[in-house]
Formats: sequence, C-alpha cells, structure tokens
Amino acid sequence: MNLWRLEWLRLVRTKRWMILFGVYGLFGVLGPLTARYLPDILEQFGDVELDLPQMTPADGITQYVGNAQQLGLLAVAFVAAAALAFDSNAEMSVFLRTWATVRNIFGPRFVVNAVAAVTAFAFGAAIAYIGTGVLLEWLDFVDFLVGVGLHAWYLVFAVAVTGFLASLFRNVVAVALTSIGALIVLGLLSLFRPIADWLPSALVGAIDLLIRGGSFDVLPALIVTTLAIVALVVVAVKRLEAREV
Repeated sequence: MNLWRLEWLRLVRTKRWMILFGVYGLFGVLGPLTARYLPDILEQFGDVELDLPQMTPADGITQYVGNAQQLGLLAVAFVAAAALAFDSNAEMSVFLRTWATVRNIFGPRFVVNAVAAVTAFAFGAAIAYIGTGVLLEWLDFVDFLVGVGLHAWYLVFAVAVTGFLASLFRNVVAVALTSIGALIVLGLLSLFRPIADWLPSALVGAIDLLIRGGSFDVLPALIVTTLAIVALVVVAVKRLEAREV
C-alpha cells in the first residue's frame, strides 16, 4: 500500500473528513437561512429596536463565508495538524522514517488534507448558493465560482502554514493553535491598506466582493499566496528532514 492511499484511508477511517464536511455543510445551510429569516425573527421581539441593514441575496453567501472563516478554518487547522505533525508520536515517526523519506511522508499528507479542506468548503458553498437561490435570489454563478476558487486557494495556504508550523512544534494542539494565531495576525495585517491587496487573506473577501458586483485585482494576492505555499512546503520539508526524532 503506497502512502497516498494510506493517507486517504487514514482521513476516511478516522472520520476526520466528517468534521470538515459537517462544519462547512452546517454553515452552508445556516447562511441563507440567517439572511432570509433573521430579520423576521428579530421582529418578534417588539420591545427591542435594532437598526439592521436590509438583507440582500449576497448576504446568504456572506454569512456562510464569515462563519466558515472562523470555525471552518479552525477545523481545517486541527485536521491538517493531526496529519502533518507526524513527529508528535515518536514511535510512529521512527517507523515512518525507516521506510520512507520525509518528502514522501509529507507530500501525501499535505495534498490529501488540502484537497479535503477545499472539497469541504466547496460542498458548503454549493449548499449556501442553492439555499440562497431558493430562499432569496439566484446570484451570478461565474462570480460565485471564481470567488470559491480564490477562497479555496487560501485554504491550501492555510494547510501550508500548518505544515510549516509542524516543523517547528511537535504537539498537534500547539501546531493547530499557532496556525490559527498566525492566520489571524495575517488577517489583521490586511487593515494596513498599502499591503492589503497583496496578502493571502485578500482571497477570503474576494467571493463577497465579486457576488456584489465589485471588482477585484486578484493577481497580487494570488502570486504572493502561491509563492508562500511553495516556500512554506519546501522549508517545512527541509526542517523536518533535519529534525532529530
């Protein structure tokens, strides 16, 4: 059995894929429902005056992306950390390294978990898109699809960040939490406008901007994110190769 199939079976049999699909699927359902019915629900509290903006069809997707960017990203970090921090179990690490190179161990784990994260996000996004169309109004599919693709590439970057931090820390929880922390800090840097369009976090907001009819210069963030993914993976592999088990 090769390591690619082994990693796929590990993801399936440990039920970790269910965490990803469950989280993104749930938010895919809740996003359109929130956009459609939240104003009606709040109206039932007649004694409370809330000045809420008028909900639009795009808010069904916005609600999904906002929730997915929080708990969804947390799920991605923990699932990826469980796979990429393979040195957390010394005995398993020694066993793996005796019959495979670090590159051959890391590669399948990185790719399989990145694909799982992207697929789960796309699954939730499809539910949110259909729900928005049924409950509110159908949005432009091309803009939606481009936005999903850009957000998906950000998730690949998030898995690469987790892989890099797995070369710094051994503990799965430490890797996952520091990954989330690093991504939060990166998101905060987007508040600095001169560099905001160049940061990977710019890809997260692309879908909301596109479905609302806005324009988005994707090239700067896409180039930086792609180079960052390659650099993080290369450095992670080199550090793991040099690490003593």
